[in-house]
Amino acid sequence: MKSKKLKAQKFMALVLALLMISGLFAACSKSESNPANTNTGNKTEQKNDDTSSKNEESKEEANEEVVMETITVWSDNAHEKELRDKQIAEFNETIGKELGIYIEYTVYGSNYTDTIKIAAQAGEAPDLFRSDSKWMQDFVDADYLVAIEDLPGSEQLLSKYKDLVANQAHVFNGKTYTLPYNLTTYGFVINKDLFAACGLTEADYPKTWDDVKRVAKIITEKSGGKAYGFGIAPSALWTISSFYTMPAGQNIGHYGFDYEKMQFAYSDYVPLIKAIDEMVAEGSVIPGYETMDADMLRAQFSAGTIGMLGAASFDVAVYNTQFPAEIDWAVIDIPTFDGQEPKYKAFGNPTNLLCVGKRALEHPEKVLKVLEFFYDDKNAAEMYEEGLYIPVRKEAIALATKEPSMKNFSAFANFDEIFTMAPVPDTLIKFEGDTYRDAIAKIWTDPALNDVESIMAEIDAKYNAALQQVDPALVELYRLPEGVTVERSN
Repeated sequence: MKSKKLKAQKFMALVLALLMISGLFAACSKSESNPANTNTGNKTEQKNDDTSSKNEESKEEANEEVVMETITVWSDNAHEKELRDKQIAEFNETIGKELGIYIEYTVYGSNYTDTIKIAAQAGEAPDLFRSDSKWMQDFVDADYLVAIEDLPGSEQLLSKYKDLVANQAHVFNGKTYTLPYNLTTYGFVINKDLFAACGLTEADYPKTWDDVKRVAKIITEKSGGKAYGFGIAPSALWTISSFYTMPAGQNIGHYGFDYEKMQFAYSDYVPLIKAIDEMVAEGSVIPGYETMDADMLRAQFSAGTIGMLGAASFDVAVYNTQFPAEIDWAVIDIPTFDGQEPKYKAFGNPTNLLCVGKRALEHPEKVLKVLEFFYDDKNAAEMYEEGLYIPVRKEAIALATKEPSMKNFSAFANFDEIFTMAPVPDTLIKFEGDTYRDAIAKIWTDPALNDVESIMAEIDAKYNAALQQVDPALVELYRLPEGVTVERSN
């Protein structure tokens, strides 16, 4: 319908233009045959009038050629809606008017997933909509999406993200269907007050896992049972990865799946796992940790009874609003395994923003302009300033004109290079027994020292044996795209 309407509008514009031109010819003909226009002065004055008239008509014709079209965008990012609405309103009143684009933005609640699936199946999905890794592959396979490469002029946008995309997350079957937008990043949080009370200075902030173990023992011994050096909550399995193994990716170049060898390698975490196992055996970990969930652990840190623990960028809100810290706390670098500068980039878990629906093919150039607007570094910088997102592009962070107001939020955005963590083929394999997180949890909840090397070697063997049963072509899909690397550039 839109296409027919557009053709009709263009046809009417053409008819009007032809009528105006015909009128001009008629007017010029009458003017030239008029005896009153024989002197030079009158001819000059008439020429100026004609030029002015033509300029005005050209302006009117140019304005008539800008056909306004509505580009529909759906999302479920309710937390950003206020700022996003403001950005969209400014676009609609300025650039949008010039380009003939009006963005219609709709935010759905918990029913978003069902809504977009039903709309896509019915052929009623919007031009752009928030992508979700849970159904991206299905939508690509069902031909519900348009690759960004298929939008004319998209080369510049794609080039900005060429080092940040991953197969099976953004790139499917060799084409890009969505782009990363923001990140969960990782760090290590310390209780500055507790350090000072135990006679520890900034020079004692741990740089290695051996340092962590040493400082945790000092804090525990000098606190007289009122506080402890370290905190974990292994019964909340996700904390094992989000607080410890994922952050340590910058020490080993992966987070469980070695992309160079295309094999699982959880045993590469042995130095980290052993250090925490030894802190447990030494009594440097807060008692009762075995049954703590993540919130209980973080509440204890906020109350001042824990000296150190791992953290993710989403913990900033926890320590500022959910469990407001009663202490002075800081974010420091992730401990290394050997005291050397990390060989690999900082690791960040990316979240995607938008993908392109089939409706976009009705007006691909205008949809691309809207996609570029949503991924614009300036808009991402404003999101960062409000503490809503850590942009995936450091260039966007650099555009921020002020620091986020939440304490320590900016510390989680302090990276020069980032590896956007790519999917791993663990969903393709099946085996019996413990997962890697189960195994680590058992090690850490055992008060005795464990044979960490043997346990993790068995985990690797089990995972890789299961991987051998998977079609190699499927495993190959998880290889990093050409040009994407975990290694630092300097």
